[in-house]
Amino acid sequence: MTAKRLDLQGIRGLAILAVLGFHFFPKVLPNGYLGVDQFFVLSGFLMCMLLNKSESDENSKYSIIWNFYIRRFRRILPLYYLVILLSLIFLFKCFPDTAIETNEISAEKALFFISNRLKTDSENYFEMLSIGTDIFTHTWSLSVEIQFYILAPFIFLLPFRLTTFIVLSIVSFLYFHFLPMDFAFLNVFARIWQFLCGMLAFLISDRRKSSYSLLITQINDENAEDEEDEFKENYESSLQAKLLTLIVTLLILNPSKISLIVLRPIVTFITGTILVISTGEDTFLSNKFLTYFGDISYCLYLIHWPIYSFWKLTHEENSDYLFIYLFSSIIISILIYNIFEKWYIKSSNTVIIILVTLLLCFNISILKRHSFQQQVTMDNVTKYMTIDDAKRLNYEWTIHDNQNLIQDTCEYESTKPLGWCSEKIKKLNEKNFKIMIIGNSWAANHGKLIFQECGSKANSMLVGSTYGCEPLYPSKNLKRCYQNITEFVKLASEFKPDYVFHITRHVSIGDPSNETIENDPIYQFMLNQTKILTKHISKKLFILDAIPRVNGNEVSKIVDHIKNNETFADIDKQLTDETDYLMARKRNAQLMKDCGPKCQLFDYFSLFYKNDTKTFRFYDDRGFSYLTAVNHLSPHGLEYVRSVYRNICKTF
Repeated sequence: MTAKRLDLQGIRGLAILAVLGFHFFPKVLPNGYLGVDQFFVLSGFLMCMLLNKSESDENSKYSIIWNFYIRRFRRILPLYYLVILLSLIFLFKCFPDTAIETNEISAEKALFFISNRLKTDSENYFEMLSIGTDIFTHTWSLSVEIQFYILAPFIFLLPFRLTTFIVLSIVSFLYFHFLPMDFAFLNVFARIWQFLCGMLAFLISDRRKSSYSLLITQINDENAEDEEDEFKENYESSLQAKLLTLIVTLLILNPSKISLIVLRPIVTFITGTILVISTGEDTFLSNKFLTYFGDISYCLYLIHWPIYSFWKLTHEENSDYLFIYLFSSIIISILIYNIFEKWYIKSSNTVIIILVTLLLCFNISILKRHSFQQQVTMDNVTKYMTIDDAKRLNYEWTIHDNQNLIQDTCEYESTKPLGWCSEKIKKLNEKNFKIMIIGNSWAANHGKLIFQECGSKANSMLVGSTYGCEPLYPSKNLKRCYQNITEFVKLASEFKPDYVFHITRHVSIGDPSNETIENDPIYQFMLNQTKILTKHISKKLFILDAIPRVNGNEVSKIVDHIKNNETFADIDKQLTDETDYLMARKRNAQLMKDCGPKCQLFDYFSLFYKNDTKTFRFYDDRGFSYLTAVNHLSPHGLEYVRSVYRNICKTF
């Protein structure tokens, strides 16, 4: 038998093919995610094998733990950090600007193996806004694995090993079963039972092998009948392994999505059983095709997702490209496996330490170089800047859009930049009004500006922003938006504001309707909600009227269009998306009539609409954009509308 058990490589090959199928063809292979579960079982098996070998060499407990960490980390880290480095270069060179900021944050988590933290609502929202996907999403499984590596040697060294493993597996499985699915999916403690399934498989298979070897020794291997029995037992084990492999494969290939509560334990248990009964020379699991994919599986797992993400961002409408990107993933993985992975596996510990240190430093330096050393303020644009400065700042404002929603002067209740925060008002102001800002992410977008202009009139200010939800209508009829509407009213009733700024980018209030405004269900909901909200406002509700959005992909091209001597009118038309904004304005206008003197509409229309060209212009003559590609006002845009809020706040 070869030093490397080919059947294990074959199982690994099946697992990576399942994961590839699930990611590239999720509708065809909806159960392919189970390949990761098989990886966890295999990982547990190999961990136990390493620890058992170290123990057999009569090492001390300290040596067992130390040797385990050295062997595992030298195997995992070099390729892992290389692929993150290549992915970051790929991100900055090839991906849309809007995808950069969220992926910078994800890369930092990936570097330190904390990608398996459940994302907050606001993080999910900004991933959606980035018009893309997290190219480091798949590193969650490596984070889970590394976190279990920390525990594994200590679990292995516990007394009553077999019994302990079984008890811990049961506890972990119950934890997995009763946790919310999203949390259980990423939580290392809810995955321990899968690693322990692999560790148990090794202990049982090792004992079977030892018992069988002892039996053969006792009968001195002299009887031909005994050789026949040995052959028969190996044949039966091989047949059973083939049958179980077929069952797992059919479950994964099933085109109907099966409940993971049922499927995950079944596949985990069957994979562990295959590891127990496989002879190590099974002809199916040991075939060259599967074992080669097993050899490149680690590299392929790391490489394929960033490449798939790029397809999703750039060519999603063309399925032919999907096969090209899949094939490219395999080819690149083969090259990296043969050129880099094979080399470092054979290298000394000293070389590995130097290599990992260099790769980690390169990754950190790239992230640091592309991060803002200081948060962009409103707006750092001077009269001496050139059109090239405009291109640079337009890019920076977009990739750091999320960061620019954070208000340094605000104390957040939970995560930044969305949710609720209270402005820090330290000085004794000339007036003691309570001011509240509510809306979707536009409320956070404008919070700092309103604080600068109105803060001197307030003794307290509260900012409440939600991801993608309007305060007067449940956007897209989402359940969370209904909940947010209730929360807006609740906070208003407790805070009892004098003035409220309703700052929102229209979502559903611009939806078309064939009904008259009086019978329009969206408007009627808005009116009812306004009446409820204004009961808790002592003076005035200011509502920002709707303006068009911009086509996000065009923001980065503004300067190029100007350099190409295109007319401003033509650039305006390419940049502006006027979908549904007129209907939103119509509803807001009616709301002013029905609400009465407590409501006041204010507007950016006169600032952005150009009467000479009959177009909206969201940039200045030098190409500095007033909006980011994520459709928030840029720092330059906020400075441009500052006078609107200055004039409002003067009336307080």
